[in-house]
Amino acid sequence: MNFIFSRLWRYLNIYFLKPFDAVNDTLTSYLIYKVHKLKNNYLELGSGDGMFSFIMAGGKFPFYFDRYIDVALNKKDIFDTHTKEIKIKNTIKLIRPFLSIDAKKNHVKKIKEIGFSKNSFHSKLENIKLKKKNKFDLIFFYTAHGLTDLKKSILGAKKHLKKNGKILILVFDDFVKKNFICYKMSKKNFFPTFFNKIDNGRYKEISNYSKTLKGWKNFFEKNGFKIQKISSGLSGTAWKVYDVQTRPILHFLVRLFNFFPSILRIAFKLIWMIILYPVILLFFLFYSNIYFNNNKNCYHVFEIRKK
Repeated sequence: MNFIFSRLWRYLNIYFLKPFDAVNDTLTSYLIYKVHKLKNNYLELGSGDGMFSFIMAGGKFPFYFDRYIDVALNKKDIFDTHTKEIKIKNTIKLIRPFLSIDAKKNHVKKIKEIGFSKNSFHSKLENIKLKKKNKFDLIFFYTAHGLTDLKKSILGAKKHLKKNGKILILVFDDFVKKNFICYKMSKKNFFPTFFNKIDNGRYKEISNYSKTLKGWKNFFEKNGFKIQKISSGLSGTAWKVYDVQTRPILHFLVRLFNFFPSILRIAFKLIWMIILYPVILLFFLFYSNIYFNNNKNCYHVFEIRKK
């Protein structure tokens, strides 16, 4: 339980203006780190900016730093920029990846800046160019945004797996497609431009990366894997909240918090977090499938090995 309490607060520190991101990342961290177990020197694919894995492994960001202090509101993807430098200490003792790979150059820049991953580089996950001798006991395949061919990328990852090694991969359940509120509102012509902008292509991207549980089992087995373990993420009901949360007013909130001088911004952030923390903790307890398991899930973690 201490893991959940601490990670929820640390993720909230980074994603405080989208508080339910902290819930989702806390649950994913618990499943990956505690249930399936990470080993040192793993290969991480689709690592994003490295913040998720750093916190998962026990890393702490200073309170003054978060994703919303370093954004470009004029871009389609407001997080597609990294200019704010951040110095992190004491990463050596953590379980951390030997190599992190992401499809965004700016993400790799932030990974290097944090210094959690021992090595990192930019590459499309469908065409990873590693030396044949690079083999790993563990590959963590995170939800890869921008992925166009999962089969090609998973088979590519398989080539770099040791004989008895395993892949931990996060995949979406087909049920999640029924719970995209922003996408549905845009299609119903209810302020379509507004809700389509909020969705930002997420429905199409995640839909291409989702199957029923049976469908995923067949997919992995047909591609030469045997399934060792499956864990489930948030309930489908939770996704309805997660999909919307503060995104409709996120730009306004970013401008508001960044309007204040640094000391005031941190003070307001702390107040905001103290108010929201009990709410998202209750949300986690009720809607994570650790405590109230059901058949309507948002995503699964598959632990798979070579046949």
